[in-house]
Amino acid sequence: MKNTLMMVFMASVIATGAQSGYDLFQKALVLERTEGNLPEAIKLYRRIVEQHSSERSLAAKALMQMAQCQERLGRVEATKTYERLVRDYADQTELAQTARGRLASLAVARSGASAAAMTARKVWTDPGIDFEGEISPDGKYISFVDWDTGDLAIHDLQTRAKRRLTNNGPWKESEPYAYTSRWASDGKQIACEWYDGHSCDLRLVNTDTGKSRVLYKSSQWEVVTPYDWSSDGKHVLAYESRQYQRSEGNIVLVSVDDGTVRVLKTLHQGFQGSPRLSPDGRYVALDHPQRESGLEHDIVLLAVDGGRETALVTHPANDWVLDWSPDGNWLLFASDRSGTLGIWAVRVVDGAAKGDPQVVKAGLPDIIPMGLTRYGSFCYGLFSRNESVYIAKLDPSTGKVARPPEDVTQRYEGLCGSPAFSPDGKHLTFACSRSPIEGWNGRNILRIRSLATGEERELITKFSSIHYLRWLPDGRFMLVTGFDDKGMGVYKIDTQTWEMRMLLRDMSVNLLGNEPSPDGKGFFYARREKENDLCRVLFRDCEKGEDRELYRGRLAESFTLSLSPDGHWLALLNRTNPRVLRIVSAEGGKPRELLRFELIGDAPIGMGWTTDGKYILFSKPVDSKGATEEWDLWRVPLEGGEAQRLDLGMDCGAPSVHPDGHQIAFTSRGRASIDEVWVLDNLLSPLQPKR
Repeated sequence: MKNTLMMVFMASVIATGAQSGYDLFQKALVLERTEGNLPEAIKLYRRIVEQHSSERSLAAKALMQMAQCQERLGRVEATKTYERLVRDYADQTELAQTARGRLASLAVARSGASAAAMTARKVWTDPGIDFEGEISPDGKYISFVDWDTGDLAIHDLQTRAKRRLTNNGPWKESEPYAYTSRWASDGKQIACEWYDGHSCDLRLVNTDTGKSRVLYKSSQWEVVTPYDWSSDGKHVLAYESRQYQRSEGNIVLVSVDDGTVRVLKTLHQGFQGSPRLSPDGRYVALDHPQRESGLEHDIVLLAVDGGRETALVTHPANDWVLDWSPDGNWLLFASDRSGTLGIWAVRVVDGAAKGDPQVVKAGLPDIIPMGLTRYGSFCYGLFSRNESVYIAKLDPSTGKVARPPEDVTQRYEGLCGSPAFSPDGKHLTFACSRSPIEGWNGRNILRIRSLATGEERELITKFSSIHYLRWLPDGRFMLVTGFDDKGMGVYKIDTQTWEMRMLLRDMSVNLLGNEPSPDGKGFFYARREKENDLCRVLFRDCEKGEDRELYRGRLAESFTLSLSPDGHWLALLNRTNPRVLRIVSAEGGKPRELLRFELIGDAPIGMGWTTDGKYILFSKPVDSKGATEEWDLWRVPLEGGEAQRLDLGMDCGAPSVHPDGHQIAFTSRGRASIDEVWVLDNLLSPLQPKR
């Protein structure tokens, strides 16, 4: 019977001519399920992936079947096949998720440990959860910033009630607010990063009374961020750095008694995770880039007494510090070495690694670490408000949606933004980061996608973040505003060779926008000048290296700007309430106001123009009074008049219109914006001695 089925199938294939990918897949299924010939089925599945990779759904299915066959044969290649599916076909969501689950199971099986005692529970679901806090040592509370007031607050995981520890009052931009917070081991105090609008200090807040005191304010550095406490509560481990320039600074120990500071290490490259003190207070675990401008990190131990460094985790993968086990015998770290994100552990004896790292929990989504309790429960956040790049089709005459938005992100899903169409309309470029951890610093990967074939090329830049992308009129070069360890700059990038040339440098983060002139010989931008309380709109002549001022406003306005297609007008939108949309001649002069509106919450950034230059596109609340955080894209005529909502059905920022005038690319956090906090109980159970 089996032979008859095979003959019938082969005859049908011959009758229809050359075998398509679908034909090969059906043949492989027959070999696998009917004939039981798994080795030959694997060969066909591999052939499908190699010859029909453009048929992504089919290729992903072939990889899944191939991995399952390899598992049944007991082959170790199954892990690599699942890893390839997750890495290269993340857009095939269901199959990728199944592959992550299988990787987790295989990793646990290899470890020889049982994960049966480990359980995951969702403890908090809400829009816009602040993830800069931490779970309390007893696992009962989570510290966070209440962005209604800017206060430090705690969330009770049992009653779900919140309690503000500080009393800041209704919060507005440029007013004081709390940020990163860390609990003392006894749960009675929280070390908190506190901004005054220009710089920040390190404060200690009593969790019972809410009373606070300034522990340390650096005279040299603008930012002091707490990361850990010593187990005896006598010191806070912190990092002092420039604002927006976290890659350069000092790891310091601050005395809780008198605020004296001891510098443990000066950094010239950044870290990803949280530097953590060992429970015995002898070492600081810290990750650092493997090479300059590299994305992969290794982990070292820094001796508190003397500053001697010891390599602890060295691997081609990306590894970053999570926390120490309560007994100090293990360092937990995150790693993507298995192809998916997982929690790993390395045993530490006398400041050195003993044995190879072992997996604790594999197959995790991209998480934001939020601390480990004294009972071994690990807290993490899932950030659903990640941004992706969408393309929609509009009717230019009516401004109505002709085709709903489609997510065009293929890799780094949910971690991309700032799209820009090339002048010939053949390519779309955007910036990405590989994980939320990197995403905290910003997007540093530049990707260019062919709209005809879907093929993408990428440049892993030296920047910690890319802020603005614009094509030059010649269609070969781009202007990129990026931030690295020496400050912010505007760079000219050759999209064929990836060569970069710096055009402008600022030692802080004071450069806003870059709009190339129609002749490509200069660009428009805004510069923030704290010392003069100004935000100036300028034109930079690249040949002369000179600036020409077009407009100036207050520092707090920090204008977003966009140049009209004919190069005659600049649209300016300030970032303070009320939002005022103005236009000013590209030659300078008195601006003209088009409209103003109120807002609350975190507004999408960016503006654009329709290709005919008749309308300016911008983000605005759906509620005319700004009473909600629901946003959409709007357009307003250059000549003035009522603004029209495009009704794309999601919040929209950084719009770019295709040269054909019909397609629009934009950044959005999607239709859902619910963030979650989870707790993994008994995380350390795989590390317990086997009986």
